[in-house]
Amino acid sequence: LALVAVNAYVCFFEIGLGPIPWLIVAEMFEGKYVAIAMSLCCQLNWICNFIIGMVFPYMHLYLGPYSFVPFAIILAFVFFYALFILPETQGKTPDELVAEMARRNSQSMVYEVNEEEAGAIDLEWRKAMEQLMQEEQTQMKQGTYDYGFKPIEQGEQPAF
Repeated sequence: LALVAVNAYVCFFEIGLGPIPWLIVAEMFEGKYVAIAMSLCCQLNWICNFIIGMVFPYMHLYLGPYSFVPFAIILAFVFFYALFILPETQGKTPDELVAEMARRNSQSMVYEVNEEEAGAIDLEWRKAMEQLMQEEQTQMKQGTYDYGFKPIEQGEQPAF
């Protein structure tokens, strides 16, 4: 009976919550980041499995027949997290998912950048920085550039 129960658990786990971490990682990240994210999730998965393996005998000792209640509570939280917080990934690119999550979870206003205006502003910024650099180099050559500090006079103590 115990062997049948364990096999039933494994079967239902593998068609239920078992593959979810692997599916979420593959859906939520761009292709170039999937391998790194998958390895981190795999490590976290095994660490959690180790912790559960070490803690469960004590849970069973102290909680007795209610030792699975904490797991049911966590399962309920995961269900509501998946239902209300995780975005639907079907038919969406990772960029669309990131934009949707940023829109849903952002606490501040997000402004869309106009590429043409941003390019003009960037060009203007570069011109201003080049002009400032040329002025500073000219002042350095003439010896009139202000480095932001004054020389210490004879007998004056430096302030630290």
